[in-house]
This record gives sequence, C-alpha cells and structure tokens, in this order.
Amino acid sequence: MRRLPLLSLVLLPVLLVAGAASAQSIKLEPTSINLGTMKQMESRSFTVKVTNVGAGLLIIDDVRADCGCTVPELKVKALKAGESTDMTVHFDSKTFAGTVHKLIHITSNDPDQGKLEFQLTAEVKAVLILDPVAERIGFQKSLFGEVATREISFTAPDLNLKLQAGSASQKGLFGVKVTNNVGGDPHKSMLEVTRPAKLEPGQHQDMVRLTTNVPERPTIDIDIRAYVAMELSPTPDVVNFRYQPTFDQDVKIAASSPPLDFKVLRAECDLPEVKFQIVETVPRQETHIKLTGKPIDKNDPRAVATQGRITGTLKVYTNLKSVPVIEVPVSYMIRP
Repeated sequence: MRRLPLLSLVLLPVLLVAGAASAQSIKLEPTSINLGTMKQMESRSFTVKVTNVGAGLLIIDDVRADCGCTVPELKVKALKAGESTDMTVHFDSKTFAGTVHKLIHITSNDPDQGKLEFQLTAEVKAVLILDPVAERIGFQKSLFGEVATREISFTAPDLNLKLQAGSASQKGLFGVKVTNNVGGDPHKSMLEVTRPAKLEPGQHQDMVRLTTNVPERPTIDIDIRAYVAMELSPTPDVVNFRYQPTFDQDVKIAASSPPLDFKVLRAECDLPEVKFQIVETVPRQETHIKLTGKPIDKNDPRAVATQGRITGTLKVYTNLKSVPVIEVPVSYMIRP
C-alpha cells in the first residue's frame, strides 16, 4: 500500500475545509413563519430574506409551493457571495379551517441544502363550515327513474346564518331546497339537492349558487355531478366507420346491473349496406350486434346527394318495458 507523505496528511483537512468554504450556501431569514390567526378568505403577504453565505455563485433553480393557496415570488435567482434578495410570499386562507401547514420548496445548487423547505403555519378561524368540506355534490351511478338526495350542512359560528337559493339548479336538472335554523340552531343551515327520476341517461354537470349573509362568503357555488344509466346500454353508443373499405364492428348491448332477464328480440338498420347478426354472448348480461358490410360506390345517388357522408341508425328492440328500443347512430364516409 502506498503511504501519503506526512505533510499531505496534515494539509488534507485544511484543503477540505477550504473547499467547503468556497461552495455556495443558501440561508433563509426567517426559516419558517407563523401567521397567527386569520379568517377564511383572508390574504396575507410577507417576505423571506434569501442570502448566499458561501463563496461560490448560488443558483436557485426552482421555488414552488405545495398548494395554490401559497404563491412565492423570487425575482433574483443568482446570488454572488454575500448577496441577498427577498422572496415575497402571498397566502390565501381560502376555506381552510383550523391549523394549516404549507410548504415552499426551494431547489438550488447548494451542495448541502439542494432541496430546502420553508414552512408556513396559520390558524384559520372558520366563518363558515361545510360538511362535507368539498363544495361539490356527486351522485353515485344510478339507473334511469331512480331518485336520490344529497345534503351539505353549513355552520356559521359567529352569526345567525341565512342561506338562499332557487328551487332548481342552474340548468334545471336537479331539485334544490334550503333549510335555515336547522334543529332550532340559528347558526346552522342545510342544502338538499335531489336527482329526479326524469333525469335523462348520460353524464350530467350542473351548479347551484347560494347567497349568504356571511360578509366573507356572500356567494357559494356548489358543483353537482351525476351519471344516469339505462338498464340496458350500447357500447359504443355511436358507430363511425369513417373511410374504412369494409365494415366490422360489434355493438355490445349490456345490462347495467347484471344479471338481468332481458333479450334482444330483433334489430334493424336503415342502411341496407350494413349487415348485422345478433349473438347472445352472455345470457342475462350481454348480447352483441355484429355489424359487417362495405360502403356504397361513390357514384351511387345516395353518395352523390350527401357528398359522401352516409348516416343512418341501428335500432335494437328488447323485451324490457323500460328500454324497448335502443338507437345507435351509424355513419361512414366515402372517398371522392
């Protein structure tokens, strides 16, 4: 084994210390902050001093928060030895309640603190408490004709709460009812949203706007979503063969909640060139309509009249009173 000279062994720690001293080093003042008590929907800003206490050039690559409620701004991202700059931070308490902790992540070329975290703490006093907290209502998947109701409770700790809303959602899809003084408590109100039996199959999104007597929250928009299915539904619900030279497509007729005593009685399509075959693949659960065929000629009068865009409908007849007929649009295009 080769031995280092004694002088080298003596100088090695000195060189290591000198090397460390020459590196860039980030320092934050303060290293964290407690904003104390805030109300909901209140904003506050503060500054953090960022200093390069090393000898090298400090490059700050990224400054970001873990939440949109906290916005850090740092205009100077390259600091020479001894230089400082201010990081401005804006915090919005939004609809938080209780103790809130947020982090700001700072990435730099500091060899020892390449990823540094700055913690913000605040105690947010609720002016209006929602239960559930999310300002949205989601109905579970249901069958056409079913009725369901969802509720959100509201509590205003510091005043007698008054909520107001119309009798229906913005698009008129859902029923809406507001009750104040719930259980004899003037601080509590309730919103009831009803998914009616007449809501058509498909995905639906709507909104109800509430007005309140809470100064910080004069209006609240509640998002409403629901998905309604028929007892039987087609997949896909639209068939487009585009420019395909031949047709080959299965349309699956399936029960939303199998097993279901259903049967496809017959099918028809108003496009003679589209042939079909009914195949019961899984009894009481799934039947396939196999579509085959080929496009008509581009000189066919139908093709000329429609400029090569052919459209029609596949009709599937079942033994269910709730879904006697299922209609699936069918189309294709012909190259000129």
